[in-house]
Amino acid sequence: MAAGTLSRRAAAGEPVRILFLTPSLQSGGAERQLVQLLQQLDPQRYRMTLATIDMPGQDDGRGYRADVRALAHLRLVDLGRQGRFDVIGPLLRLRRLLREERIEILHPFLNLATMFALTGSWRSGIPVVASAIRSSRDPNLLYRLCVLAQAVGCDYLVSNSEAGFDNRFRRRRANFRVIGNGLDLARFTPRPEAAARLREQFGLGRFRRLVGMVATLSAFKDHEAFLDVAARVAENHPDTGFLVVGDGPRRAVVEAYAARPGLAENVVFTGHCRDVDVLTGMLDVACLFTNYRIVDEGLPNAVMEAMACGVPVVATRGGGTPELMTDGVEGYMVADNDVAESSARLLALLGDEQLRRTMGSRGRARAERQFSLAACVGAYEALYESLLPNR
Repeated sequence: MAAGTLSRRAAAGEPVRILFLTPSLQSGGAERQLVQLLQQLDPQRYRMTLATIDMPGQDDGRGYRADVRALAHLRLVDLGRQGRFDVIGPLLRLRRLLREERIEILHPFLNLATMFALTGSWRSGIPVVASAIRSSRDPNLLYRLCVLAQAVGCDYLVSNSEAGFDNRFRRRRANFRVIGNGLDLARFTPRPEAAARLREQFGLGRFRRLVGMVATLSAFKDHEAFLDVAARVAENHPDTGFLVVGDGPRRAVVEAYAARPGLAENVVFTGHCRDVDVLTGMLDVACLFTNYRIVDEGLPNAVMEAMACGVPVVATRGGGTPELMTDGVEGYMVADNDVAESSARLLALLGDEQLRRTMGSRGRARAERQFSLAACVGAYEALYESLLPNR
């Protein structure tokens, strides 16, 4: 659609029609950021539709579909992809949706949705604002080619970290933007009643200390390293519980890995948890181990949320994580798959309450300075408004 048309409609006070596109509403960091954006955008200013590419059943009731359905101002549409190679039908349905809803801005999240958006909107004139870069390295050649196509085809290509662009491009194009993840910091305050309920629900009362890893159970996250660290630490701290918070395709594999003598009784799998902010705040130490042999993190929500809760972090060094924390200040960064170093750092934190408090306080202070949800939403609004010249 021509920019002049958008300007005339905006001047007339009509809401701008935006279609958001995502592969699914499963439990994941990118999906959480999308839902937060939908919750914060002004429905008087923007008429919002959200389309998911995959069938609703693939969310398996453990993602953010309920949160989206609670938004009265939002229309939710499923494009109904039946399988990996089912492409034509969903693309045709997307193109029909763009036409029927007279969409003016198309905003996909993640790589797959961005490729669908560019293909489905081809020659339509609809500008594309893509939140496609959520990692800092391409896992394979196909992904790399997709990112190059997105760099050329999108009106704006958004990365959630500086590393997302720096590790891929020698020079940044004019349409590149970095918008960091945002947090509603009011959520990350102590909620004793909710914490007591979760402690009872998951049987955590038997533990004196809690260490947790909040992450999708996928090949990108190194849950095996977390469990290897847990096994070492439990030898010295048998009263410590290790929480695996989240769900994903590798859950059964990770559960089997944890089912060993001397470890199984200390590990709790919570599955998808709607009160992840409360669970994170209950931790003494938060861990995030990433499989950097496959992919680099962008800007990991789990690290941000732990810092917002005032919980010290032990995280794999790489990707956008150094943009969030400084080694030895808000926690520790460790080498990829270095169980010995990770165990030593975790033992140091568990053995020193004052150190935990100091690092946790520094993390909360940095979160307040750096992780504003309002700033994140405002940055996206600025991109939308830039597509409405002469306003």
